[in-house]
Amino acid sequence: MKAMTAEECIEAIRRHEPFHASVNDEAFFVRIDDYTHFVCTAIHSGHRMAEDLVGKCALTEAERLYEEDPFTDTITSNMPVTVVANDSRFEYDLNRAPEKCVYVEAWGKAVWREPLTDAEKTRSLARHDAFYRVLGALYHKLESLHPAVLTYDVHSYNYQRPDMGDTPVFNVGTEQIDLSRWQSAIDHWVGILDRIRLPGIPVRCAVNEVFFGRGYHATFVRENMPNTLILPSEVKKVFMDEHTGQPHPDILEPLHAEFEQAIVQNSNDFISSST
Repeated sequence: MKAMTAEECIEAIRRHEPFHASVNDEAFFVRIDDYTHFVCTAIHSGHRMAEDLVGKCALTEAERLYEEDPFTDTITSNMPVTVVANDSRFEYDLNRAPEKCVYVEAWGKAVWREPLTDAEKTRSLARHDAFYRVLGALYHKLESLHPAVLTYDVHSYNYQRPDMGDTPVFNVGTEQIDLSRWQSAIDHWVGILDRIRLPGIPVRCAVNEVFFGRGYHATFVRENMPNTLILPSEVKKVFMDEHTGQPHPDILEPLHAEFEQAIVQNSNDFISSST
């Protein structure tokens, strides 16, 4: 994996070059083996925080990890186009609009012991901007090559909270999707996820039951990419201990295999129905 600036990454995409890169001082990773019609993203999988901000952060490392999405990059790691965040959402949240991406408070807790300086905020906003400039260049390139593009926006969620009840293993958020155009593709994705089997865990997939797809990534696609369908897909943290961050390999490994197979099946059906 080579190091690239955001501008170098964008130029490589414009030249249609396959590459594996850490971008913008390892803020995120881009892997392009082939310019296929589908992309997998894990924008909350990162845990890294700028060294000068760690001491200012009022949250413990465990508290940060609890609200991040570990292993969401792992379950799509073999896909031909992947974009993975390495920085923590608590430094800047890529699923929030730029003006709201730097938290003051999150989940009822103050994030910083003292207010961030203008320079620190500006740095975080620049990293947020760089990510979306690269992602936008990638989507535009793929839209120029294919009749339609599909994005699997993969997240995970904690379920051992009070009053959570019987929540689905998979949840697809569709509030920002043009259902008149994409309903059949959504139904196909939900149906495939619903058929995934994990050892000792009852699996079902729901639509807009726990999360609704209201994040900025979906907004960015809706506002800028006329021929891209984004599927915000939440995975219940059954594959790990949500309190310690430790994985459950007996669940994570079959989930990885099954989830990637689901992507292959859904993306093949999507492109065949789009041509």
